[in-house]
Amino acid sequence: MLRLLSWPILCAMLLALTSCSNFDREFTVQSANSTVEVYTDGTAFVSEFFDIEVKRAENYGGVYVDIPQRFTDASGGVHWRDFQLAAARRGGLDEYFSMENNVPGYSIYIGMEHCKSCSADLPKVPTKIQIAYWLGRMVRQEGDREILFLPAYMGRVHGQGAKKTLTLKLPPGGTLRPSQQDRQSTYHIMPSAPNEIQVSIPAGKRDRVLPDIEVEYPAGTFVTITSGTRVEWWLSDHFLPFIRILGPIVAGLFVLTRLGQAWRLPASLIAFDSKKTESTSPALAAYLFSNWKPEAAKPAFMASACHLAMKRLLRISSLGEDAEASDLSARQVRKKGKVARARWYGLPAVTRSVFGRIEGERPVNDRRTVLNALYGFERDLHQTVTEEYRKVRGGADRTRLVAAATILALGTAAAYFSGLLIFSVSICGILLVLFIVVMMFRHPERFPMAVSTSEQFKQALILFLGFPAIVIAALSYIGTTEVISEQRPYLMAILLDIVGIVTVVALRIPTPKQRQIHNDILVLNRYFLGEIEGPAMSVECYEHHLPFAVALNVEQHWTERFDRWRESEKMETYAPDWRSSS
Repeated sequence: MLRLLSWPILCAMLLALTSCSNFDREFTVQSANSTVEVYTDGTAFVSEFFDIEVKRAENYGGVYVDIPQRFTDASGGVHWRDFQLAAARRGGLDEYFSMENNVPGYSIYIGMEHCKSCSADLPKVPTKIQIAYWLGRMVRQEGDREILFLPAYMGRVHGQGAKKTLTLKLPPGGTLRPSQQDRQSTYHIMPSAPNEIQVSIPAGKRDRVLPDIEVEYPAGTFVTITSGTRVEWWLSDHFLPFIRILGPIVAGLFVLTRLGQAWRLPASLIAFDSKKTESTSPALAAYLFSNWKPEAAKPAFMASACHLAMKRLLRISSLGEDAEASDLSARQVRKKGKVARARWYGLPAVTRSVFGRIEGERPVNDRRTVLNALYGFERDLHQTVTEEYRKVRGGADRTRLVAAATILALGTAAAYFSGLLIFSVSICGILLVLFIVVMMFRHPERFPMAVSTSEQFKQALILFLGFPAIVIAALSYIGTTEVISEQRPYLMAILLDIVGIVTVVALRIPTPKQRQIHNDILVLNRYFLGEIEGPAMSVECYEHHLPFAVALNVEQHWTERFDRWRESEKMETYAPDWRSSS
């Protein structure tokens, strides 16, 4: 029943979410007027007035005013201006406001405060919005001249048919640059009073970048800029682009470093140290030597059985596929004192699990066929060996965690300062839900069904209401939010940060300790084949390394070397107590 009701509910939610406010339908800007008063310290006080027509009785309750801080001058240089809000008014009275980051600068909301118990609608009457603020860093040095630059950003105002004018009050002694005369088609400039210029901006699309208005002054007109201030300005100019590219760079460096470590060949050795494999199980050696192929299950299982025999916890008839186990003395070992139990639990977990499988086989004359215990155990065997391999990595991979956390912090900062934080969270929410759903289908054992009715109800709510609601809300926000041209490079960088985090977390490159174990296994194989030196042959050496020889499928070579040693030592017989008669 819940499944039948979930989709009508979701359709209703989708209709509600997609009917969110649209500023162009609810408001229109009839006129926009700005007064910019420039002072000799290089700062300016700006006062802007907007005549707003409220077209619908039910509306969002306020409007957004964009204050660009990041702009490009006529020579192509990118600069960042200081900004400080002085006042936000509606109808001549102080009004509620909130500020949001954006790539060009700030988006300032002016209007009714949104709350659960109040109506945020503006009355359907002509409304005047006023905003006042300080701008810094309006002057740059060019040779022996000082250039006052005034970005004409009023072209972004909502309402393409609005009349937009700027009144510029300037210090005396300035001359409008000749290049400005070629821009009359973009906006009209005319003197309106001494040291005052009026700029009229024609109607047009609101997402456009107008050329700067530049006025030349003799050197010394404005306050001299210190070298420390220049450094501060340079850092502010390059901060946002820097964090935009730094995340993908960190991810790329991490991947290249790990791949370089994986491709690095082991150092050539002339001797083998048996102590290097003391903490490695023969089963893990089998899987590492075969590069984790499924065919490694049989040698890994037989090597573990041989390991039990070398520890005198059972007796084995041979090392071939027809091997039979008997005298499972580990039963008694586990019942004895602390020393005996320490001997048992000192074995690798995979070796103990192999003994459990052999012990569970039905005996025939107190003998159990070893390979019969392997059938149906391959998956558990692989999982147990994998757990051992993860434990030898030397704890948590801190480099991986630091790289992922760094990319996440840089991506979050880029999203916050570019005004794309909620947009990015929406994208991540969709990806997270898709990832969980895919994992539920691929690995259902990791998501067990609840037993109690209440838990089943919670799971149904999350699956049929929670996940679709998250996806619908995220898609609705993404579909109704405009990404302006300046934000698009940052959006691409944020997407690359997400890809970088997934790559860093999912990249399964062995850690240095894991690579060292793999290299030790390769060196051990060369020792078995007689290519390098190693421990001197003896009965103890032969038995100690025999499980690894079985794991690497070189048991015959290893036994032949042992037989040659016995002949040289004139050792006629070898009747080990770990081997039972056929």
